[in-house]
Amino acid sequence: MKYLFILIVAFLICGCTKENPMFDKITYKTTSCFGTCPTYYLEINSDKTFKLFAEQIYKDDFSIYGYELDSSKMGYFKGKLDDVTFKNLNQKIQKISNPKYKYYRDGMITDTPTITLVVQRGGDKTCYQTRNPTDDFQIHVINFFNKICSGKVEKGEKFMTDYKFDCF
Repeated sequence: MKYLFILIVAFLICGCTKENPMFDKITYKTTSCFGTCPTYYLEINSDKTFKLFAEQIYKDDFSIYGYELDSSKMGYFKGKLDDVTFKNLNQKIQKISNPKYKYYRDGMITDTPTITLVVQRGGDKTCYQTRNPTDDFQIHVINFFNKICSGKVEKGEKFMTDYKFDCF
């Protein structure tokens, strides 16, 4: 009976713990390119809420007259990440937080957006900024954030986006 009680208490303690976020706030920003690169400014908080400013988004179908902006996907938005997406985000932040993780390639490419990702934990800030990401960073991190930005979100109110990306 004593062991059963200890086992039940252990399960209750383990079952009540939740995964702590690996960040207080994440800021993700993309710049434009010579083509149809979307321009995003995204802030995600540790409580799963986010604010998004989609500045420039192009339609998927190109006309013979050039690229067309998609005003229905542009503007200020807000939302909340679901539990699965938030857990996935935590895993990605944990992976890139490894000091040996390389998120950029040497060299410069001129026709790509500048990607800036700032992870804040307490008073510390870690900045990842590149125009030439590794395949792993592109596939697993940048595409993940772009998917959040292009997802179904509700219109929000204007907010300040003049965050200083003092990465270097």
